Amino acid sequence: MGAAQMLGIAFATPDATLTGDRVSTLALTLLLAIGLFFFLRASGKDRVEARLYFSSRSLEEMGSLLRKHLEERAYCLQSADAEGIATFAGQARASTGLAVFLTGLAGAGLACLALVLQVLEPDWGAWPWTLLLVSPWAGWYYWRRSHRPEQIRLRLQAADSPPGSLLWVEGHRDELEVLAITLGLQERDPGRG
Repeated sequence: MGAAQMLGIAFATPDATLTGDRVSTLALTLLLAIGLFFFLRASGKDRVEARLYFSSRSLEEMGSLLRKHLEERAYCLQSADAEGIATFAGQARASTGLAVFLTGLAGAGLACLALVLQVLEPDWGAWPWTLLLVSPWAGWYYWRRSHRPEQIRLRLQAADSPPGSLLWVEGHRDELEVLAITLGLQERDPGRG
């Protein structure tokens, strides 16, 4: 008994019919391909969140640091309303590393699909491998979707106990994480205040 037979891999012959193992292999591979497609599609989605942060800095110091941080990240003050919510506008930046990673991930997934198709249907020759030509789409899609206008809305107010300042901010999840790390902010439960 050969190694391929021990592992349950069925190599198709030109006159082979669809057997249970061939159907299940193809079905599972197609499900994985669908999952990969939706994962790649989600990479370009806007992930806006609202968070509440606390800082022991005074209101004036925190306001100055916030404005400096946002201007360094190419955000400009767009508006301020009567409720004290300031809106900063900027341009989202795409990550070259992530674009390359997504292209490679798509290439690996499509190579697996091509391999399964070639094993199941050897008469197709090398045609299944042309699927790899689609893999740069993943990086292009992420890159195009990630270059978009972005807004950060925030409201800064004094905190009584302990003394300091509270910052409510709404924006892209990655920007909020950079803001919290850069300014040393502590996240608070919005219900607790």
